[in-house]
Amino acid sequence: MRRSGLIKLAVGLVALGGLGVLFVRSARSVRAEPFEVARDRLARWTLALEPPPNASGVVLALRPQRELASALFNQVFARTGESLSSPVPAEMPLVLQSEFAGRVPGTLALEALLDVARMAGLESPAFEPRCMAHRRVSQPGTTRQLYFVLFEWSAFDQFRRQLVQRMRDAGGSASAYDPNALSPVLIVAATDAAFSRWLPLRADADEDCFAPIALK
Repeated sequence: MRRSGLIKLAVGLVALGGLGVLFVRSARSVRAEPFEVARDRLARWTLALEPPPNASGVVLALRPQRELASALFNQVFARTGESLSSPVPAEMPLVLQSEFAGRVPGTLALEALLDVARMAGLESPAFEPRCMAHRRVSQPGTTRQLYFVLFEWSAFDQFRRQLVQRMRDAGGSASAYDPNALSPVLIVAATDAAFSRWLPLRADADEDCFAPIALK
């Protein structure tokens, strides 16, 4: 009887282990399913200046329709079940305060920065979302997580590179400005509200992407 009981216990443990593996695989499968976005929600982005100092850490941003950000946030929350915060307003950072510090006035004014963005076509973006991405940072006593959409958008990179010459033409220095420090991303959610701590954010599609975006 004792041997029979041990065999039953071993079989039960193996079965539980198998169920655990299936559960983890199922959870990963659900997490990797495409996020759905209505195509018309990708229209009507607006440029926004945020004069420093401000809590966002951003000087110039591109803001989507409110419905786009809320729809994506709801999908992330439904899949993760985590306590999350969403940025208000949601935006794609174009230029950061830290990049623009010491350059106003007398070099490149905020209004001129806005003009450069408009001439680069950033106010009428034509881009495609590449994926929903996730970044996790473990620190002593806490783990921080960020969810964001990574876009394919060559005009973003061109605009960032153009600013180097604009700063020089305006008599300023671009030594502290790295045009490659930012990627075209829309921050959707994080496990804390300190979104500026994630900036500058340079995305790595191979490392950060976990699910595609399906347009409908």
